[in-house]
Amino acid sequence: MSALSQAQRTKGDAYLQEGKSTLKKSTWFASSTEQKYEDAAESFTKAANAYKVGGWNDEAGAAYQRAAELYRDKLKSLNEASKCLSDAGECFKKSNPTEAVACYRSAVTLLCDAGRLNQAAKLSKEIAEIFENDGAAEEDGNGGGGNPAIVAAIASYQQAAELFEMEKANSQASSCLQKVAELSSGALDPPELLRAAEIYESLGRQCLESNLLKYNAKTHFLNGILCHLANGDSIGASQALTRFDSLDYTFADAREGKFAKQLVECVEAFDPEGLATACFEYDRISKLDPWKTSMLLKVKRSIEGSAGVGGDGEDDIDLT
Repeated sequence: MSALSQAQRTKGDAYLQEGKSTLKKSTWFASSTEQKYEDAAESFTKAANAYKVGGWNDEAGAAYQRAAELYRDKLKSLNEASKCLSDAGECFKKSNPTEAVACYRSAVTLLCDAGRLNQAAKLSKEIAEIFENDGAAEEDGNGGGGNPAIVAAIASYQQAAELFEMEKANSQASSCLQKVAELSSGALDPPELLRAAEIYESLGRQCLESNLLKYNAKTHFLNGILCHLANGDSIGASQALTRFDSLDYTFADAREGKFAKQLVECVEAFDPEGLATACFEYDRISKLDPWKTSMLLKVKRSIEGSAGVGGDGEDDIDLT
């Protein structure tokens, strides 16, 4: 423990005691009572700041919570209360993710009540990221299966997207929806591939409405087709391919469009070798990310199963 850390702990303890003593004072008038609560909240905030500087994250978070309670319940200041809760969540995030989520959620409620939707959206995204990281760690530890943390992450990303959309923050909303699609299709067990396909198609259509973003539509459309194929629905994939060709006249001749068409043809022909070759050629130019690779593995397994090709599991599948 460094001298600075201990000094900040001592300073934090002093401010905390000052806040507690202030609350015990007797007052006779409404104005003096309000001033008492303001002084106590300020002391708790100073304590939290001192603890934070010293690296005492749990103590800092708890002090911010004390201040938030006064601002919310006694002083009716939603802005100050939400700020303290947000600061508390930031401190707890380093040591106590569960408590951090509770603080962030309380802050989101207050921010929504105050009409500060953009900040509420950012905190909802923060909550989603905590759950996503927790879900990834849980999956690494137990080998997958039902994962409540991933379900919670998806719900929080969805909430963040809706709040961003209300504020016309379309790029942030799209980013959150991409996470919903990615986690729904790649991290849930069983996956919600149809939901993901619909999101990717919607995102692609939105991109086409902007001259700056229209080139991103091809990636979203390819991802949507991958979801249909991974879901064992080559007809849905073929229909989607036709739709995307009509929506974006450049899609058919683009690398993504050609790759999507090859994949659909290989699935319809029950041709796992052709699919592996198409993946290898595409990967040489445009590196396949982990999500696409996981979808393609699902597609190849479905082909091999339909064609009666043997295999003991994912480790036996070589896309390249």
